[in-house]
Amino acid sequence: MKFYDVSSVRQADENAIKKLGIPGVVLMENAGREASRIVVEKYPYAQKICIVAGSGNKGGDGYVMARHFKERGLDPLIVLTSPKEKIHGDARINLDIAERLCIPIYFSSECSDEDLRILFRSNDIVVDCLLGTGSIGAPRGEVERAIRLLQGRRGIVSIDIPSGVNGVTGEIYEPCIDAEITITMLAPKTGLVVMPGSEKVGELYVAHLGVSPEAILDDKPRAFLWDEKNTAAYLSPRPLGLHKGGRGTLLIVGGSYLYRGAPLLSALGALRSGCGVVIVAAPTEVCESGSSFLPEAVFHPLDNPEEVESLLSWENRATMTVVGPGLGRGERGRCLMDFLWNQWAHPLLIDGDGLYWLSEMKGCLRKRRDVILTPHEGEAATLLGTSAQTIASSRLAAARDIALEWGTVVLKGYRSIIDNGAETAIISRGGPELSIPGSGDVLTGIIGCLVAGNHFSLLEGAASGAWIHGQAGSCLSCQRGVDGLLARDVANYIPTVLAELRGNHEKAKS
Repeated sequence: MKFYDVSSVRQADENAIKKLGIPGVVLMENAGREASRIVVEKYPYAQKICIVAGSGNKGGDGYVMARHFKERGLDPLIVLTSPKEKIHGDARINLDIAERLCIPIYFSSECSDEDLRILFRSNDIVVDCLLGTGSIGAPRGEVERAIRLLQGRRGIVSIDIPSGVNGVTGEIYEPCIDAEITITMLAPKTGLVVMPGSEKVGELYVAHLGVSPEAILDDKPRAFLWDEKNTAAYLSPRPLGLHKGGRGTLLIVGGSYLYRGAPLLSALGALRSGCGVVIVAAPTEVCESGSSFLPEAVFHPLDNPEEVESLLSWENRATMTVVGPGLGRGERGRCLMDFLWNQWAHPLLIDGDGLYWLSEMKGCLRKRRDVILTPHEGEAATLLGTSAQTIASSRLAAARDIALEWGTVVLKGYRSIIDNGAETAIISRGGPELSIPGSGDVLTGIIGCLVAGNHFSLLEGAASGAWIHGQAGSCLSCQRGVDGLLARDVANYIPTVLAELRGNHEKAKS
């Protein structure tokens, strides 16, 4: 699924009107008719339907819906949060038609809070036609009042976007509609797929306007949803004569006295993803314990900053290098980061404490684009010099800012965002079951493996790794719930995910 900037969809509406000659009132009719059809299919039991509307064209869609509900023998009513004289154009035409059809119309300003509660409660579903995609900032006035009185209610259908969600960034304002389903017009908007706005969307449907989106959408999508098909399409074949060198070699540099397990979990994630050779460069105590935990890996003891050049023995073999899991923030970590960033010839994946050193050493690191960064919101905030709360409220923009400065980024979290400065992929798998210690280290190993051994581009490898990681978590949570999983459980489930990916891909080709 592709997601577009609000401005692109608005321009598409203008193209339909000016270039194709489709009157705006016809587009509104098509939108309202299609949305009403979806509502009836989704809620076949619903008899009484309340449309709560503002003054804009989103309200106009609702008035069309009310008419089509009435034609189906249902009992619609309309609650207006705006005086009638402020409703103009195509929306006013359809409001006047609804009034002539004797569809009940109430004005929220003439109703007490209790009156509105009764109106909302007495209907099977409520259709939110209050604020459109152009609305920015917290709802105010009668709109704010209506949303507040709807909070906690089930069975809300939002048209185009839940009122109170920023259609561009996904930021949510207070109060905000919490929709059960959202019916968006023509094409999905970016604010519907990124957190935190995506939490308010519920099930997403697209209502077409009687004209192909491709015929009127000028711009490329701002983002696209990365799914199973995307991931399976890039997996390398496994011929009968394959040897481990053909699966890629990954070097993982990390580990410290306090964080001994992080590089080991990354190595486990890489090996479970099919990597041929995994080398862990870490302090001696990590290597000694790690060889028992994971004898399939190769261990390279690296205790002192003066030993960093010993890594050059792997430079001709390692096609991808991970820097940071458990690395620590002492002098050893600084020296390793400086050496690998400024002198290493192969692509790098920077995670954990590697991201800390990236922000600390920004002024003395050369420019390079062959890197993947995997920050969570706190680490992203450090990279951009802002707060985690700011990152959380505008994840799409934050990912693009990091990508433009550093390279391909995986902004971790629900609906992880992968951005390389030109394209944006949003991951369709994963949830709270992955909010566990070491989960990010496993993800790092998966991505490192895919780039090392599958000839992925950095964005493809990062997005595919994030999808596989999310799918492993989703499958495990279905079997065992969201609590008590360990990062190693996620890693150990990866072969099952890969087998299903390859099997489904082969079935789809045949």
